[in-house]
Amino acid sequence: AKRAALAHSWAALPGTPSVCVFVCMRRSISRLSRSSKSERSSTSGDPFAAAPVRGPSPRGPLTRTVSRFSADPDRAHDKKVAGLPIDPAVTAAKLSLRRLRDAVDTTASFYSKYAERKRGAASGNLPLLLPDLAEWSRHEAFCGDEESRRALHTCAAQLAAIDDLLAAEHEAIGRAAAGLRGEARRLCEEGLDAVCAFELALRDASAASEAATKALRRGAAAGEAAKADGRKAAALKDEKRRQAAQAAAQRAQERSDADVVQAEGAVRRAEELLARLASDAQPAALRAAAEARQRAEDGPVASAAEGLRDAYGCFALGAARVLRGCQLPSGYCPTAKRKAPKETGARFASYVVQWTLAKRRGKAAAALLDEFAKSGLEALLSPPGEEAALELLAARCESEEAARRLRAVPLAEEAQAEAARGCGQCHSACVALSAACGEFRLLLKEWVASADEYEKREKARRGLAELAPLCFFSAPRYLFL
Repeated sequence: AKRAALAHSWAALPGTPSVCVFVCMRRSISRLSRSSKSERSSTSGDPFAAAPVRGPSPRGPLTRTVSRFSADPDRAHDKKVAGLPIDPAVTAAKLSLRRLRDAVDTTASFYSKYAERKRGAASGNLPLLLPDLAEWSRHEAFCGDEESRRALHTCAAQLAAIDDLLAAEHEAIGRAAAGLRGEARRLCEEGLDAVCAFELALRDASAASEAATKALRRGAAAGEAAKADGRKAAALKDEKRRQAAQAAAQRAQERSDADVVQAEGAVRRAEELLARLASDAQPAALRAAAEARQRAEDGPVASAAEGLRDAYGCFALGAARVLRGCQLPSGYCPTAKRKAPKETGARFASYVVQWTLAKRRGKAAAALLDEFAKSGLEALLSPPGEEAALELLAARCESEEAARRLRAVPLAEEAQAEAARGCGQCHSACVALSAACGEFRLLLKEWVASADEYEKREKARRGLAELAPLCFFSAPRYLFL
């Protein structure tokens, strides 16, 4: 990577000859190789020297950003410890924590997408609001009586209050998802870090033991070779050559003996380290993994389940109070998109204004009802597929209490059947109200057309009445004889 970066940076310089680029690259690469060799030699003297700490996690960053250009940290770690004699209990704890972490991520993303949906029919988050009817009931050109005005505005205000309750429910769901993504995932990563740190320590100790064993074999082989050289030197007839060869063989024997002693010490230390890892570090890593899992399941996972249940419960209680006439928004008077018609000087102008306003507001309300009937009410109350998502997380939990709380979040079968019947009734009511608005609009259209026709005839009559005196004075006298 460093070489590629250097090549790119040097080639990007304007007007740089290719020969200069090649020479500078060779010099920079040689400096990099010398620096990397010096770094490796600084830690290669002691096989048990601690590796430099490069981050809080031995497996990289806590957030898994797996893409085409970045390797999976779990797979990269498994490749590092492949072939090691790792206890199956350690591997089982690691895989179990990974499955729990992935289930937590999946559930958190599931609820986050649901809570962060945009308003509209495309996302299935279309609210049942009738602001045009609310504005019409408060308008001065309302064509109904006071009782119908009050009833219509109360119904529209109840729908607005229920929409506020749905918004509060979605905020609570978003907070539950944030708790899963934050604290629960952090605890899972904490347990995984403990297990992975043990596996990396076992890898380093095993590599040191293997290196010490190879060094011991090399020292023993060098000692055998030195003994053979000594026997060959003793067979030489020339005194000087025999003494020089024997001295060289003696020095080689001493070096091999020293190497054997050092290698035996390294093998002994490696065996002691492996024994300590098996007796102390492995149980500590398993305890840390178990404690992290328990804290994650009994803490944020259970709290998220309770938060979801509280969100749904608060919405149900609030909706019941709204239907009883409580918690209605004070002064609810939204602004309609289409403006009201202006009154003219005609005889039936006030009626035409009232009927036209009612026709426009009924048309807008019918359009909203038709859109809502297409999207449905089920997607507003809870995310589709919630039971399957929570069952996946509950299956990954070892705590029975956490699993029970997660499975208790969705409605029971009877409650689900009742909710389905209620959604069906709501759909039927929306269709019926839309049809009533349509019939009302047609009736008003006929009234407006009749009033317009009457106004045309009245205008024509007045015109004839104004022309009659003129015709009388301008007519010839013989017409009256």
